[in-house]
Amino acid sequence: MLKKCLELMQRRAPSIRLELNQASYHAGDKIEGHIQILGGWRDQDLNRLDCDLVIKNSATDKIVNIKNVISIFMSKQLKSNEQIEKPFTFRLPEELEPSSGTLIYELQTKLVFANEKCARNDRQVRILE
Repeated sequence: MLKKCLELMQRRAPSIRLELNQASYHAGDKIEGHIQILGGWRDQDLNRLDCDLVIKNSATDKIVNIKNVISIFMSKQLKSNEQIEKPFTFRLPEELEPSSGTLIYELQTKLVFANEKCARNDRQVRILE
């Protein structure tokens, strides 16, 4: 019973989602979309919104490089069940190699609350030749 209650509370925790207009891009392209923030079952104080471009080697599961896309410091209260949508724009660096079987690109978005807990969302981005 307690486990079910905890699972229900987790599902109603605040969440963040990065929605992109496309799934594939070329190096140097502008990525556009929006960040959707959804309030949970109770009010939460927000501290920061971060998004990083993470480059991984899937063969070794190691991070090759991290480029900060955005960091927004905020002092805002997210009301229960509130929905916030923020526009998202980022220009990819020109020097990116195309995605491959071993080279993976992810946009990792993180919403940090005042109690230092986080809501995360990872969105894979394919870089074309």
